[in-house]
Amino acid sequence: MSGWSEKLGQVLERGRDDFGISEVRNPAYLDEAQQTGFVWTRQPGVVCLAANRAWFVQARHNPDVVVIIAPPAVADREQADDKTVVACEQADQLYHFLHATQPAANAKDVLDIDAEAFVDPSAVLRGAVRIEAGARIGPRVVISGPVVIRHDARVDAGAIIGCEGLYAKLVLGSRLHMPHYGGIEIGAGAFIHAGAVIVRSAVKGEATRIGARAHVGVMTNVGHDSEICEAATVSSNCVIAGRVRIGPRAWIGASASISNMVDIGDDANIRIGAVVIRDVPAKSEVSGNFARDHARNMRRYLQEVRDEG
Repeated sequence: MSGWSEKLGQVLERGRDDFGISEVRNPAYLDEAQQTGFVWTRQPGVVCLAANRAWFVQARHNPDVVVIIAPPAVADREQADDKTVVACEQADQLYHFLHATQPAANAKDVLDIDAEAFVDPSAVLRGAVRIEAGARIGPRVVISGPVVIRHDARVDAGAIIGCEGLYAKLVLGSRLHMPHYGGIEIGAGAFIHAGAVIVRSAVKGEATRIGARAHVGVMTNVGHDSEICEAATVSSNCVIAGRVRIGPRAWIGASASISNMVDIGDDANIRIGAVVIRDVPAKSEVSGNFARDHARNMRRYLQEVRDEG
């Protein structure tokens, strides 16, 4: 039993009234708890939140999940015989309380910079940072590990790699910032343009990922646990919220905003200024606020122009 799993048991006992815990099934698996994570997180001993039945099923089939916290309406209808199930009225608050109060990993300053990489003298590197051959780090870049930058990648002036993002939750009447325990991986040949911000993963052992040959534009923000896949392009001034996936070769136009947990399919085209709040299929093209099929939006716009004339 780890020190944190002992604390977890104590929190569940004391928090029955505060969080509305109605049942703790299979409590023996609490001994295996090591950290919080999402239902899909592949790290040892995950405690996760299953806010709906689909998430519960995903957690049940994830061998690394040992504790599932769920609302009673979900927990009462689902079974997970090899995991602890916590039925809780305030499931979201309980999960985020545990996330915010778990021990942080011991941060060590370990710089591993290949002799054939270039790092501008004004750049700031801290924590565990690995930079491979041919990578170039520009002036005033700030890199906070754990970060891995693969060969021939480029990080341009003033970019921030590995900061904490906006992840605030209401817990027992207080607005708490959720710590970001994970890291960043930037693929080979990727280009992070000037002033871009890449937020580290919220989960220990996990990473926000920028794929090989992907481009992240000037002043764009990429949220925690997002994945920008191989050869995707995210243009300038975009906002990519947390846990977004942008598929290979997708194009995100300037100033687009993509809501959290949205999947942008392979080769999709998100037009300039679009506000995307739901998944976009592969090879499709969307525009507008809220984003819909681009050709349909253009026909409607042109008809309105003719009507006005």
